[in-house]
Amino acid sequence: MGSETAFDPGTIWTVLLAVASAVVLLSNAAKAIAGAVQTARAPNKAQDDRISALEEWRKDVDNKLRSDKLQLDEIHDGLRASYQAQLALLDHGIDGNNIKQMQDAKEALQQHLINKH
Repeated sequence: MGSETAFDPGTIWTVLLAVASAVVLLSNAAKAIAGAVQTARAPNKAQDDRISALEEWRKDVDNKLRSDKLQLDEIHDGLRASYQAQLALLDHGIDGNNIKQMQDAKEALQQHLINKH
């Protein structure tokens, strides 16, 4: 007496439906998990993009500030040379002396103007 497994059309159809249902269920579960992971990562990605943009902006501002500082330092040096020349002229106008101070101021002003260009 052997047991025979009978595969009638109803049994085959039931097995096929069960397999198809399992595939659809697993597919939907995978989509749901992928959507949840993507949703969970979205704030991090947005934050990373914002941080990257801010870092680029900071680099740009740092470069501009560095350039502005160099220009302000040049202006300061020029003003200092001009003030020294004016002081030498005042001293010379008051007492007629200080020719050495005037020569030094002239040279400082010339150096600033030559180095600037």
